[in-house]
Amino acid sequence: MFRVLNKTIPTKMLQYCNLSYVKTASFVKPILYGDEVSPPVRFVMMTASILNIDIEFHKIDLFKNENRTAFYREINPLQKVPAMQVGDLKIVDSHAIALYLCQVAGDKYLYPQDPALRAKVNQMLFFNSSTLFRIDSYIMSNYFARQPVNETTVEEWYTALDYLEYNLKDNWLVGNKMLLCDICAVAVVTSMLPLFPLIKRHKRVKQWIENFQCLPFYDINRRGLVNLRMCINAINNERS
Repeated sequence: MFRVLNKTIPTKMLQYCNLSYVKTASFVKPILYGDEVSPPVRFVMMTASILNIDIEFHKIDLFKNENRTAFYREINPLQKVPAMQVGDLKIVDSHAIALYLCQVAGDKYLYPQDPALRAKVNQMLFFNSSTLFRIDSYIMSNYFARQPVNETTVEEWYTALDYLEYNLKDNWLVGNKMLLCDICAVAVVTSMLPLFPLIKRHKRVKQWIENFQCLPFYDINRRGLVNLRMCINAINNERS
């Protein structure tokens, strides 16, 4: 279960992320399959926390190849995480899961109804899926397979951060309130920091990450990052 209402959010942050709307959704309890080292899994978990949705978490340990088991193939034939099961419904993409949760919770703030705002949020969600996470997945897969990462991909990553920097004219990616696209992107960007730290030209990205630090749901991301860094450090120790 992930809750946020029992914690105090500093007043200065409420103007940036409108969390005061949060309510409990009443529907069949979802089961989320995943591993917290995965940015998309953390994205879904943080979204559920903000929306005050009670979910059952079933860990699929990626480092034990539990995503390759016959059991999990029945849940998600793609053998990737996350996957969510709600009754007979199975959803196997983090963005689709998050949008589903917003819809069943009656959310109007994380995923705004205004067509122009929603288009901007969609644009960043698709950018996360097609660019940020694609690069993250390639780099992390190679890293844990003990394979080199080519410089072109590293340059592509920093170019992607340039695009975030360009969009961060306010405190968040789309204006002055935290929206769904911020949550998905921060999970990916912070996962890459142990391997590729931010550079000087990404000052807004750095501040954007700082904006999350006092928000109670962000503990989910911190916890996953600790586990991820432990795995990265294990590889580093092998190489030293």
